[in-house]
Amino acid sequence: MELRLIGIRTPLIRPGDHLPSLLLKALRRAGGVREGDILVLSSKVVAVSQGRMVRLSEVRPSPRALRLSRKTGLDPSFVEVVLREADSVLGASRGALLTLVKGLPCANAGVDLSNAPPGHAILLPSHPERFAKELRDYVRREEGVRVGVILADSTVKPLRLGTVGQAVGISGVPGALDCRGRTDLFGRRLRVTRRALADQLATAAELLMGEAGERIPLVVVRGLRLEGKAVPSPAVEPEECLYFSLLKGGLRKDRRRL
Repeated sequence: MELRLIGIRTPLIRPGDHLPSLLLKALRRAGGVREGDILVLSSKVVAVSQGRMVRLSEVRPSPRALRLSRKTGLDPSFVEVVLREADSVLGASRGALLTLVKGLPCANAGVDLSNAPPGHAILLPSHPERFAKELRDYVRREEGVRVGVILADSTVKPLRLGTVGQAVGISGVPGALDCRGRTDLFGRRLRVTRRALADQLATAAELLMGEAGERIPLVVVRGLRLEGKAVPSPAVEPEECLYFSLLKGGLRKDRRRL
């Protein structure tokens, strides 16, 4: 089995750009797109094209933002933007707020200063699932091939150094694969194993995307063959999550203080 990852360079994306057409032009320059390809796209360029940027000098911090700014060491205006974007704040540490956004655990609600114009912050894209489907439909209409689309963002794992990928929008790709019932090397049936396919592909793609000025916001995954029952979404409720279920008492106490 062979799996190929192909990094696609693009021009600098700006607010108001028609991103699907720009991406397709870049794909054609790199040899085109094929039936069954999976397009993993940085969520940041989607957000930029949607104009999802905030000028921090125009943000007035709330008393809560000022309090959390002192605790985290973050700029008060930046903290205020995070509070506006987050569905809930779970905790605060030096340099970051742990938040939930549409069921996803995110540092700082996905608000980012890196690769943003000076004085601005970039938010998560609006309606990422909708955009993933729009891009998929656009490629089908223009090129006559069916592809999957994943919008990827960086995240961190508990007790692990560094970032990995996380799927924030999916279309035409299973969010996870249910491997329960399959047998291992010694004939034992798997009882709980499910593979976070979209997150795995997001992480693999970020090896090429990088985190700085690489200007590779799109990666083509080619040759993937799937084994297992497709699960549409990788999301689980907090009480089903190993980390959250163990820490929920402490989180409730911390959230009252926030």
